[in-house]
Amino acid sequence: TRLKREKGRCDLQCEEEESSDLIRPHRPVNPAAASRSHQELHKELQLTHKRRLSQEGKTELQRALEKRKWEQRMKASRDQEEAKKSTSPLHQELLKRHQRLENLEREEKKKQEEPEFLQVKERLRRTTSQETGENKV
Repeated sequence: TRLKREKGRCDLQCEEEESSDLIRPHRPVNPAAASRSHQELHKELQLTHKRRLSQEGKTELQRALEKRKWEQRMKASRDQEEAKKSTSPLHQELLKRHQRLENLEREEKKKQEEPEFLQVKERLRRTTSQETGENKV
């Protein structure tokens, strides 16, 4: 393995010596990018961009998306408020009745969940209070 490495190094050195005779092409210089004013402007843009990112922590795209989401939420809440305001009196009465029925059903369930002896005791109280009420009249 050692011989292979040394042989590989020799091959690279030989190729470099042979290629040094050849003229290597260079990248052409961009006059706009090479100008001093362009370099200063580019540097200033990079610095301001870094400052904004460090201060806000968000890119312009993220801010735009957040603004759009916020506007959508506001529009949805306004629509809900308008829908509540525009309900007809009939619909409001139906809602009240529905709520009242639900409350009654909950009370019935609570009573059914009570032990039986409490239910019997309550019935006895009602019957005794009704009988005393009839006697007084």
